[in-house]
Order: sequence, then structure tokens, then C-alpha cells
Amino acid sequence: ANRLGAEGQGFKIAMGAFDRTRPPVAAGAVGVAQRALEEAIKYAKERKTMGKPIIEHQAIAFMLAENAANIEAARLMTLRSAWEVDQGRRNTYYASIAKMLASEACMKATTDAVQVFGGAGFNTEYPVEKLMRDAKIFSLYEGTTQIQQLIISRELAHKY
Repeated sequence: ANRLGAEGQGFKIAMGAFDRTRPPVAAGAVGVAQRALEEAIKYAKERKTMGKPIIEHQAIAFMLAENAANIEAARLMTLRSAWEVDQGRRNTYYASIAKMLASEACMKATTDAVQVFGGAGFNTEYPVEKLMRDAKIFSLYEGTTQIQQLIISRELAHKY
């Protein structure tokens, strides 16, 4: 009849599709995170407290630096997971790591961006409140963060 693959193999086929769909999802999360970081940096350079831009305060500077590092790490793992697909190799391990890192970096970057904006972070005149709402979906669809951890741990058990 109308089915893909052998009978009883549907779940395995569906799960295999995630190897190809998780890298683009991770890329989307990296993009949202990058936008949030850029908005936070721009605002932190404009907003002044105690006579200087808030980006010059260590707490804000370190928050932005940590987000930059997290985003770059997620970006590189996303590229690695996509590269594995391009090489024709199974990328379950890398795709799950990319999805997990990117969704976590995205949620942190957007939450921190709202924090940098302070009370204005909830104002719809600034994009960070929407970015934070948009970020949450990345930790849910294509497998939750906890599912990614389960997949990664199972891959490790087979790998070593």
C-alpha cells in the first residue's frame, strides 16, 4: 500500500529524518540568539548609568561576552552537524549536540538581552521581548533539550 520502508520501520525512518532537520533548526536558533546579542550590545552602548555606557560595567560586559562565546560554539557545532550530512554520514550525535547547544544559547541570549534592556525589555517598541518569546520554541520542537541529552548519551554509550 502507501508506506515508506518496510512494515514496522516507520519510527526508525521518522527518527532518521531528524538528522537532516535538526541542523537547520539549530541554525535558526543561532540566528535569533545573534540578533538578541546584537540588540543588547547596541542598547548597552547607548544606555548610560553612573556617567558611562552600561556596556562598560563589568556585569553587562561579561554577560555579553558569555553569550557571544555560547553563540559561536553553537554556530560551529551547527556547521559541523550540517557538514556531516554533506559528507553523507550519519550525524545523529552532532545534530543533537547542535540542537541542544543552539537552543540553550538562544534562550540565554534572549533572556539576557531583556535583562540588559531592563524594564524596557518588556516594551514592544524593542524587539528583544519578541525574540525571547520566539526563542522558547527552539527548546521544544524537533526534540526537547532533555531528548537531545538522551540521544547524545545513547550515542556516547555506542561510541565508546
